[in-house]
Amino acid sequence: MSQINLKVLLVGDSSVGKTTLLLKYVEGKFSDSHITTIGVEYKDKLIKINNRDVNLQIWDTSGQERYRSITKNFYRNADGILFVFDVTKEETFNHIKDWLISSDECDKDFKKIIVGNKIDLERVISKEKMEHFAKSKNMDCYETSAKTGDGVDKIFESIAELILKDKSEEQIREEFIVRPHSNSTLSKDSQPVEPTKKKKCC
Repeated sequence: MSQINLKVLLVGDSSVGKTTLLLKYVEGKFSDSHITTIGVEYKDKLIKINNRDVNLQIWDTSGQERYRSITKNFYRNADGILFVFDVTKEETFNHIKDWLISSDECDKDFKKIIVGNKIDLERVISKEKMEHFAKSKNMDCYETSAKTGDGVDKIFESIAELILKDKSEEQIREEFIVRPHSNSTLSKDSQPVEPTKKKKCC
């Protein structure tokens, strides 16, 4: 069978742990260093979903205000979005509403999941509060720790399963197999954005 290609975005405020989640998932690595994503970067990971080969092309987007326009350009070609916040910082949770509004402006029915990261630290946002908010938005939510690895595999596998849920074989072929798959852009219609080097935040 042909490989399924899914495109997933990680969005959320700066310093919520999007990059560390991606590195933990793809490379099994974790660093305490605060690294800032410049623009957008990606990594691929091949997984199995329902005994099918699925290549996840995961895009790590910057949470900085000056890069918001770049992030918005990638929404329209995504299949799923993980909205990440830091459970130790209330403002990052409150800003999830803004990220959702921004994605809704694209008028596309992509799959969405809310992720509360850094559960290994002392939290200020309870699991109940996160679940209540997610339920109000008719979304699933999960908790993670990029440091310990808790829940990390689950969020990526869950968004892939959600994207493919209730899709017929014909729909899968037309939407996720036939279309071009590129390592430098989300689709042939996007403006090319090459991966950029990361630097440590001062």
